[in-house]
Amino acid sequence: MSSHPLVTATEETADPSAPSDRARAGPIKCETPVADAFLLLAASTAHDAIQRVRKLDSKADPEILHKLRVALRRLRSLWWAYEPLLDKKDAKFQRSEFKSLADAAGKTRNWDVLRDLLAADPSTKHSFAALIQLVDEHRADALSFSRRAIANAGVEQILARALAGARHQLDTRATSPSLTAFAEERVKLAEKALKKRVERAASQNDVAYAVLHEVRIAGKKLRYLLEFFSPVLDGSHQAAIERLSGVQDELGKLNDLVTSETLLREYADQLGEPKHVKEAVRYLQDRKSHRMRKVHEILRTVC
Repeated sequence: MSSHPLVTATEETADPSAPSDRARAGPIKCETPVADAFLLLAASTAHDAIQRVRKLDSKADPEILHKLRVALRRLRSLWWAYEPLLDKKDAKFQRSEFKSLADAAGKTRNWDVLRDLLAADPSTKHSFAALIQLVDEHRADALSFSRRAIANAGVEQILARALAGARHQLDTRATSPSLTAFAEERVKLAEKALKKRVERAASQNDVAYAVLHEVRIAGKKLRYLLEFFSPVLDGSHQAAIERLSGVQDELGKLNDLVTSETLLREYADQLGEPKHVKEAVRYLQDRKSHRMRKVHEILRTVC
């Protein structure tokens, strides 16, 4: 293995967005050592997260927060993929830290999604005008919270420590599997988990949202793993990635409706006239029911 570390244990505040020689070697290949592959993938994804954090300001575009959450989710999936080669307790802790940061960013994005849903239909936009204005105010408060929480957390330091710890654990292993064998095993496990959840959802006539949400989470994990490891897997997985992306889009739209309805109910007392909130809840419930039926039909076609 290269003697140039990504970050060292004594350089916990090093910038993961400025990778070392090892991480500058290019995309992973079948002959890439499994530890080096982790560093390449982790450094690239950490770089994406840090770039989003640095762009957060009082007028942050909703897409910045979304991309920050995606980068953090990808890191969680990468740590899950490498769990057999890492200290399991530490890997679980790192995943929980990434989730907490993603949740902090999500508080703002949830208000953005609710606003978009209420304003999307021209036939209801006018009747929801007063409600949308209050949603904008809550969004501003949520953004202040998100920025504070992410700044106080020290994302760059968290990522540097996480990468340093994982690098040390991987470098001190006595033996390691080949990258292709390791990647295929982890992808196969993720595929098995997704298939189990899809079959469960498709077999139920009156499927609950919680079951569909499990499908969404399992699908994301598999898609991220395919994106990470596709250069070293046998055959082309692009078609599978595209299929997963399509299903994930539908499940994501359903999740937006569920999250927005939950947000409306939680803040009902702070969002003006109760009748306007109730009308908005009914509107979202109607769209949610339609979307759930559509998602259920799609899942039945893939079983």
